[in-house]
Amino acid sequence: MKKFQFRLERVFHYHKQRLKQAELRLAQAVMERDAAQAAVTDCLRRIDESCQLNESVGQLINPASRANFTAHVEQLGVILATARERLKVSELRFRESERVCAEITRDVEGFTHLRDVRRQEHQDEVNRQLQIELDEVVMRQWSRNDEGPWAGTS
Repeated sequence: MKKFQFRLERVFHYHKQRLKQAELRLAQAVMERDAAQAAVTDCLRRIDESCQLNESVGQLINPASRANFTAHVEQLGVILATARERLKVSELRFRESERVCAEITRDVEGFTHLRDVRRQEHQDEVNRQLQIELDEVVMRQWSRNDEGPWAGTS
């Protein structure tokens, strides 16, 4: 019997390679998104820390210190806006990478299913041919036994 051969093996292999590349891009997008989220979280934490002034009711207020804190918080606000924008961009890149990866995964699963169906069809054909050969062998042996010395005795 002929060995099983999937005609679309090269195309299947190509799609598996595309899937690996898409998974790598997805992993990179996840790392970028996580880094951007960490930057936003860190910036928010720094703003919170900066807003904790060491002032109490009844104490003198240092205007220069307060101006420095205000300038620092404004600077952190600009950094936060930039970090949030980077997070937004990385989220979009992540979603796009995830969509592409899911699309290619569906293609690969389709080829896998098609290959499995073709392999099963091939196996069924091999089994059918083997059964035909086996039936022929049995029929020949049965035919020989009918023609043998005991053919006339019952």
